Amino acid sequence: MSVDDGGAMSDLEPQRGGGRVALVDLTGAEDMTAALRRLQDEWGPVAPVDLEPGVPGWLVLGHAEVMEVMRTESVFARDPRHWKERLPLDSSLHAILSPAGRRALYYADGADHRRLRLPMDEAFSSLDEAQTAALVRSVCAGLIDAFATQGQADLIGEYAAAVSFLAVSGMFGFDERQGIALLRCAHGVFGHGGDAVAALEAMDQIVLDHVLATRADPGNNLTARLVEHPSFEDDTEIVHSMVVAICAANEMLVTWIAATLRRMLTDPRYTGRVTGVRRGLDDALDETLWSEPPVANLPARYAVTDCTLGRVRIKAGDAIVMGVAAANNDPRVRTDDDIFEASNRSHLSFGVGPHACPARRPGRLVVKIAVESLMERLDLRLTDPEVTWAPSPWSRYPAVLPVRFTPERQSARTPVRA
Repeated sequence: MSVDDGGAMSDLEPQRGGGRVALVDLTGAEDMTAALRRLQDEWGPVAPVDLEPGVPGWLVLGHAEVMEVMRTESVFARDPRHWKERLPLDSSLHAILSPAGRRALYYADGADHRRLRLPMDEAFSSLDEAQTAALVRSVCAGLIDAFATQGQADLIGEYAAAVSFLAVSGMFGFDERQGIALLRCAHGVFGHGGDAVAALEAMDQIVLDHVLATRADPGNNLTARLVEHPSFEDDTEIVHSMVVAICAANEMLVTWIAATLRRMLTDPRYTGRVTGVRRGLDDALDETLWSEPPVANLPARYAVTDCTLGRVRIKAGDAIVMGVAAANNDPRVRTDDDIFEASNRSHLSFGVGPHACPARRPGRLVVKIAVESLMERLDLRLTDPEVTWAPSPWSRYPAVLPVRFTPERQSARTPVRA
């Protein structure tokens, strides 16, 4: 990567092949890895794309180039005020890429980001893993209770989407009713349907009410630690940072859970195992991070100045999306050597640099318990091998994952319903 000092710059109008490919078409492709490889064969490590129809950006496909963008906030900033695009009022991208007045760590750079990041780092590092594991197991058991007697279920809508959000919201001290309300808001924020801006506003209000209640009656949860942290200037910063953390954690966890479940049910290296599920599950978790990263396309950075990245000349104000799925499958870092790959930890699923994920350990704990709880309790059989992918430019996971299993006898436990 180099910063340019002038001269003619290429813009986002394609000069080869057809028009710009849409991000949602890549995540929704039957074979996303092959689609990304074709794009890289045509354009190299950086390709022009549409973030949504008519909204151009760059998708960074190469591993080294994604690393460069993630690490160099002085050139590739998170602050959306650097973006030159003016989105239509009805754009679904507002809530994620261009939210007005958001004062959260996700949209900050430099010293301001470090100030806002510190409370999150300290809060997540203080989590009691035994207490967190007990919370997640309770959530999983309640959700499984809700369909265990039926003999069939959709593991996305009835389980993965709910367990990730109820677990995360529980860590922040939200009750079940609040967690379900937040889940519905997050579904809209990430473009899975509905008004994304209205969903974000509703989510802000739920979180603000919880912040005020927590200040009046602190508990042993993440919100209590954030409320008392001196780095925040006011409640708005706390609310905005919590919303980012909750949304990002949920989107990553539901995708990781769904992809791992699908792998365990379809990959012949994992299917049919009666014993040793823990060892097999750890392998599946790691392999999923490589091959089907929870966030396929990570939004977004904005060029602060004219620069060159991967032989492409980028203008100040351009949007850059980090193609984590493409980078993880870059031939420059992936091999066919199983022995090497077993110890290869260079995937970018958790990011690198100042904005790397602050909750890797609790995230893995949630996913492992969620998958393990199902695999150990029910004899799951996938009923439809055909996959329809949930419509999102950022994540790739099945819209439904229908299974059958031997029904349990009626349980006296009260189910959790999302």
